[in-house]
Amino acid sequence: MKRARINAPAGDMNKLKIALKAGADSVLVGGEGYNIKTTSHSFTRDELKEAVDYTHSLGKELWVTLDMIPTNKELEGLDTYVKFLDEIGIDGVLISDLGVFQVVRDYSDLKISVSTQSSNTNWRSVKMWYGLGARRVVLAREISIKNVAEIRERVPEMEIEIHTHGAMCMASSGRSLLSSYMSTKEVTKSADENWKFSIEEQTRPGEYMPVYEDEHGTHIFHSRDLCTIEYLDRILELEVDSLNIEGRMMEEDYLETSVRVYREALESYYSGNYEYKEEWLKELQEAAPRKYTAGFYFVNPGEKTKDYE
Repeated sequence: MKRARINAPAGDMNKLKIALKAGADSVLVGGEGYNIKTTSHSFTRDELKEAVDYTHSLGKELWVTLDMIPTNKELEGLDTYVKFLDEIGIDGVLISDLGVFQVVRDYSDLKISVSTQSSNTNWRSVKMWYGLGARRVVLAREISIKNVAEIRERVPEMEIEIHTHGAMCMASSGRSLLSSYMSTKEVTKSADENWKFSIEEQTRPGEYMPVYEDEHGTHIFHSRDLCTIEYLDRILELEVDSLNIEGRMMEEDYLETSVRVYREALESYYSGNYEYKEEWLKELQEAAPRKYTAGFYFVNPGEKTKDYE
C-alpha cells in the first residue's frame, strides 16, 4: 500500500524544526523574492542552507516555493536563484506559472510540484503537466473526492497532493481590482494606498471573508480554515502521495498541533486498526484562530459544505 506523506509549511527555522519534530515528512518554505508571500516569512540563502542540512539529517525533504505569477522584470535573476537551490540540495520547488516552470526545467534538476493556484481540476491538465516534466501536482480544493479518485486512476504516474488542513485562499487577482474600481468613482483615497474590504455571503450573515490587497494584486480569503480530519480515512483510500497542511504564517502551536494530529491519524490508518477519535478535532479546534469547514471534497454540486462550530 502506498503511504501518504505529510507536507507542512514553515515560516522560519524554528517552525521548520517544530513541523519536523511533530511528524512532517517534508517542509515547504519560502525563499527570497520569488514566492507569493514575499513580504515576510521567507528564508535567506544562508537560512536555506541551514534548513536543507538540518532537514536532510533527519532523512526528510525540504521544498521551496517559487509560486509567484511574475512580470518580465520579476523573472530577472530567477535562473541564478534556481541554480543556487539545486546546488544546495533542495528537494523540489512549487510553481504556479509556466514561465517559472520553464526556468526551473532549463537551469536545474529540481523536482517540480504544480501549485493549487494553477487550478488543476481534471485528469487531462494533470497529464499535461506530467508530460511537460512536473512530477507532483497539488489539486484544486474545489473538486470532489470522486474527481480526485478519477485523476488518480487516469494519471497513476503523477504524484498527487491535496490540501487537507489550513487556510483556504479563494482567489488571487493579477491587479488591485477593487481599489482600482473604487478610485474611478472619485473616491478621495489615494489609489496606491491599501483598501480594507470583506465579503459577506448571503446565507451566512456575520461571516466575513477578508480581502487583502498589496503590490501583487487582490487576494480573497475564506472565512474558515479547511479541516478534513474527520474524513482522513476516505482520503487515504485514494492512495494520494501527499497531504498538505497550509499555514506558513500561522503560530507555532497551530503548526505543531496540526502536524501532530494528522500524523497520529495517519499512523492509525496504516496500522490497519483505524478508528476516528473525536479528540483529534477538539485539539485542532483549540489551536485554530478561525472556525473550520470540511471543504468541497465530500459534497455534491449545489450542496453546502459541512462547517464546524
